[in-house]
Amino acid sequence: MAAGVVKKSMKLYVWIIAALIFVVALLAQRPKPESTVGPVWEYRSVLPTEMAPARHRQVDPWELTRLGIEGWELVGVTPYVYQNEERGPDGQKKVVTQVYPAYFFKKLVPSR
Repeated sequence: MAAGVVKKSMKLYVWIIAALIFVVALLAQRPKPESTVGPVWEYRSVLPTEMAPARHRQVDPWELTRLGIEGWELVGVTPYVYQNEERGPDGQKKVVTQVYPAYFFKKLVPSR
């Protein structure tokens, strides 16, 4: 009688092991989830142009428009150059501060 119980329990173990192998094989066939890495961004800055020492030119508004059309998103504007100039007739010159802003953009890099 003991031999019959051992034989039944051996069969049960074989079936359990076979079922586990089957489950592992099924799990191995599942498609892998895509990478959990977030979006990849490309960054670009547009700065005022220095024409000569202490002489700058503002960024062309059409360049900013072109970048928007190309899909670039404006994410920041900050003063880049502060320039103090004296203007007016002699004896009455007033100091005028010119600010030349820098523009910062980002664009989503298409996934490959």
